Amino acid sequence: MERKRFLAVVMTVMMVISMIPSMVFAAAPSGELGGKLKIKGLAAVGVALSADYAKVTPEGVTDEDFTFSWSRQTGEKELTQVGTEKTYTITQDDLGCRLVLDLTPVDGSGLTGTLTAKTLEVAATEEEAKAVEQEAEDAQQTETADGTENAQLEETADGTEDAQLEETADNAEGSQDSENQDVDRTEDVQQNAGNEQEDESQNTKGQPEETTEGTDDSQMKIYTEDQLQVDENGNVQTDGSEKDGQAAGEDDKDKKTYEATVTVEDSEDQICDFGTVKSDLEDVEAQYVQITNTGNESLNFQEISPEHFMAQDIIEPLSAGESVSVWIQPREGLEPGEYDDMITYRTEEGIEVSFEAKIAVEGEDDSSDDEDLKPSDEPSAEPTETPDDSEAPSAGDNADASLEAQSLEVNTGSLNFSDIEENYTQANETLSVTVINTGDGIITLKIPKSDYFEVMNEDGSEAVSGIQIAKGDSLMFMVQPKTGLTKGDYSDTLIFESEEDSEVAAQVTAEVSVKEAEQEQITAVQADPESFSYDDLKEGYDTPEATTITLTNTGNTTVSLMQPYAEYFDIGELSASVLEPGDSAAFTAVPVTGLKVGNYLDSIQIAQTSSEGQEDVLTTIKASATVSEVKKIYKLSVTPEELNFGKAKEGYSEAPEAQKVTVTNEGNTNVTLNAPSGKNFKIGKLSATELAPGESCTFKIRPKAGLKAGSYTESVVIDNEQQISAEVKVQFTVKAARKAKIADPADNKITGISSDGYTTQSKITFTAVGAGMDNESPGKGDVRYVPYNWKVINTNSWSSAPYTAAFGITKAGTYTLTVTFDRQKYNGSEWENTGEQDTKQVNFSITQAQTVTATPTPQPNGATAKSAVKTGDTTNITPFVIILAIAAGCIVGVVVYKRRKK
Repeated sequence: MERKRFLAVVMTVMMVISMIPSMVFAAAPSGELGGKLKIKGLAAVGVALSADYAKVTPEGVTDEDFTFSWSRQTGEKELTQVGTEKTYTITQDDLGCRLVLDLTPVDGSGLTGTLTAKTLEVAATEEEAKAVEQEAEDAQQTETADGTENAQLEETADGTEDAQLEETADNAEGSQDSENQDVDRTEDVQQNAGNEQEDESQNTKGQPEETTEGTDDSQMKIYTEDQLQVDENGNVQTDGSEKDGQAAGEDDKDKKTYEATVTVEDSEDQICDFGTVKSDLEDVEAQYVQITNTGNESLNFQEISPEHFMAQDIIEPLSAGESVSVWIQPREGLEPGEYDDMITYRTEEGIEVSFEAKIAVEGEDDSSDDEDLKPSDEPSAEPTETPDDSEAPSAGDNADASLEAQSLEVNTGSLNFSDIEENYTQANETLSVTVINTGDGIITLKIPKSDYFEVMNEDGSEAVSGIQIAKGDSLMFMVQPKTGLTKGDYSDTLIFESEEDSEVAAQVTAEVSVKEAEQEQITAVQADPESFSYDDLKEGYDTPEATTITLTNTGNTTVSLMQPYAEYFDIGELSASVLEPGDSAAFTAVPVTGLKVGNYLDSIQIAQTSSEGQEDVLTTIKASATVSEVKKIYKLSVTPEELNFGKAKEGYSEAPEAQKVTVTNEGNTNVTLNAPSGKNFKIGKLSATELAPGESCTFKIRPKAGLKAGSYTESVVIDNEQQISAEVKVQFTVKAARKAKIADPADNKITGISSDGYTTQSKITFTAVGAGMDNESPGKGDVRYVPYNWKVINTNSWSSAPYTAAFGITKAGTYTLTVTFDRQKYNGSEWENTGEQDTKQVNFSITQAQTVTATPTPQPNGATAKSAVKTGDTTNITPFVIILAIAAGCIVGVVVYKRRKK
């Protein structure tokens, strides 16, 4: 019986071991970033954009692996950051610009490198954005030489279930890729072809390599937050293998291409044909051509200058997919004939686009030329328009002037103006000069320019270049000095010359002198102040402070001042008696000593002696004084009037330092002071008790020692026998001693663990909350608890907040999550560990998740593919098959043994 039991136990153990599954976890993506990042969403105002990782390697990256930077591209390279969230909603400010998304791996993610994607130019509405995308797609298709084959291949590739799934996902997002769609389709085809080759190569390989782990922990693995892969149903995915075909086609899509096309509006032959026109080309309208960048890199165009046509330069770089419209126009002044030019735009990258431009120019009848060349009877004073140097001369111009002898003369060689005084408002003299055409043909006259003289027509209007003078005719011009010339002599040569030949000229010299204006003799002296008074003198007064009077010569002649005098004021000596224009002198005045009670008025005259010996009064200064009867005044003042001794903590060892108070007798009578006193403040002795008018004394005040917590305010009064007083307000605050905030370890807790339990495919997230962590203004002696590490099977530590973690367990059972908290104490400047710790635990259960049967995914062109369905379990099952076989043999042996025994 014992043998049977032992054998049954052995068989049971073997069967259990053979049925234990190998737990597989999804490996966190790591390594160099590659592939192509896309942006989901139309490039239209109001649309929310997000990142699309379908073409990014390694597979499995999510938003949690990156930090985001959304930027607005306002030029070729000018970027302005507009957002750092996972999604970005396009605003009105983005209209007409491109949006650029830059992704940078978060610290500790195991990823390196960066990813960048760019939208098309932002449109105002989604309809416009769709139209722009369609245009870009059409342009890309026409550019590709083998576009038909690519489209067919794409259609075949998209026929698989993968393509349908991708299309369904795109439709669910409600958006299309905003850039380079045709390029991505070509890459998809290349990747599908690569997948087929890769799968065939995998079929030739053997079983996966054997992997075992030597401990019980091999059936579970703890994942950090950034390592977990969770599908759309919230289940933990543990298959870390890359998707098939990821590496295929990555090199081709990064290749730079420089290409451009040109289109002539309304012309299938790409020819700008201006037809046949007369010799006057001013009315010929410009034609336009459109140049499109059909490559994937920006193009920088060089300046262009065709021989017979004018063409607009392309100044700004032309981005990939963009177009620009430029105008083409015949050059003015083309001679009669036919012109046919090939106009070529070249880029710094070596790209050329060309088109043809042609025009036929006809000459005009000679009869009209003779009529136009007939000079008028009278020379016109109005200027005629001068033809541009680049234009051919018309029949109305002096077409044969260069073949005829031209000559100009003036009726005078100099214009001498009378002297004028400085600061004149207008020149009072105008002189004339007559210019005579002594040549054989019409001369177009160029009017001279001068900094000092104005050249005008005979009627006084401004003379303008371009006036024509017929053979033998003359024109009169008026010349006058310009307004605003300062003192000095001015001379200028005025040259009248022919616009047809600058060597044909006649000149006249103009001269004028500006003299200094004569000044009127002015004698004037200004006193400051013009009056002063002493209104508060008391009988028996001491000599007050003298008043200083300043005298300034405000005229334009020299003055010799006499010493002033007064009856009731003592006058000081003048600091100077002779004053040039602008000079100053000063003297003092003060009431004489001993004036009795009453009012006193004086007029202090400032005078000079004239050349005839008479006294001329230049100004008078009013001076007054009032002497009143003396009345006894008692008045005390203290400085300062308030004292604040600040704050001290209860139990302070030393009282604040004493402060000094000054008492001043501001009355006119002696006073006798009484000693002041205080309740909570210690008052020092007065330095003096008898104070004469104007005298002061001092004493000191400080708080008493040992005051309890509270606010102390008192008025310390200084009085005297004359019943007058002054007071100083004193204040002192004693603060209660601060009690340290000691956090209770009972407040340490773990949040986020569900009481309903989890499955073997659940993502478990929790947060550790330390007691006292909300103490944002700590004081010395405060205590708090900080999460240090956590453990389920393995121990994991935190280095900094947030104290949150996530994990998954793939073995059913009951588990305990333990979090350890460090006790920290604030030393006045930072938190320090005390070496003590507290732990908190929470239990949770894991149940076996429902088994999901994997459905094979058809491969592109997979009619002949024969690869096994991948379950994600790479464990070698051979040992388990052997154990199962042994267990089955044991069962058979027991059955045979029982039958024989019977």
